[in-house]
Amino acid sequence: MGSHASAEPAAVMVALRRIVRYLRIADREVEAALGLSAAQLFVLHSLADEPARSLAELAERTLTDQSSVSTVVARLVQRKLVVRRPGADRRRAEIRLAPAGQRMVLAAPRAPQIQIIAALRAMPVVRRRRVVDALEHLAAAIGASEVAPRMLFEDEPAGRRRRARS
Repeated sequence: MGSHASAEPAAVMVALRRIVRYLRIADREVEAALGLSAAQLFVLHSLADEPARSLAELAERTLTDQSSVSTVVARLVQRKLVVRRPGADRRRAEIRLAPAGQRMVLAAPRAPQIQIIAALRAMPVVRRRRVVDALEHLAAAIGASEVAPRMLFEDEPAGRRRRARS
């Protein structure tokens, strides 16, 4: 029991380090190749097939919250990669790729989030539920349940970065 009990936490740590490192490397590669964050690339890919009728729809597509996707969209609009236009319902803004955004998506690698979502969707439902349960339990155990689940690779707003403990 002793060696098996100590091997499981080590295996979890190895798997987490691999995932985090993979995500960091992918983000750096996207940044170096395109000058975008992986979050911005993910939003561009999410708009590639069809425009979003609202921020809420885009948040649903990217499996994130509206405030996170709004921040990313604002940066993409500023860079002229995405266009926001009033929709049929004037309370909502349609979000679509600008020509420069279309060109960027064609030249870009797949966003790592797309690969994660595809892998999760390919899992049997029972296994996916186990992953959710295990990750939620781990998040609660380390005190991360209270941390807002922002979009992967979205910069933290200044002043909200978690300070290292001394």
